[in-house]
Amino acid sequence: MCRRQNTARIGAIVSLFADELRLHGFGVKTSGLAAYGSMLYSADSIAWSLDARRSDPLPGHTHKSCSNCLDYAREWRERLPVAVQQSAAA
Repeated sequence: MCRRQNTARIGAIVSLFADELRLHGFGVKTSGLAAYGSMLYSADSIAWSLDARRSDPLPGHTHKSCSNCLDYAREWRERLPVAVQQSAAA
């Protein structure tokens, strides 16, 4: 799914195969997870790393950025369900 921008079209493709295959959504956006995430077996994204690269390091972290930081990835993951719910409601 990486680099595809049309969430509705991707959802239609996913729905065609979800009953027969364990689909992995590579690069799925939050809006995509809200729309068709329940049909995916797994998903990943580098969005958390890009966000970390553009942000200041977490308090107490001494590295230049948290783009490869497990703490930042965990915090992103904790916020993701709320972001998915908000995207679904929009």
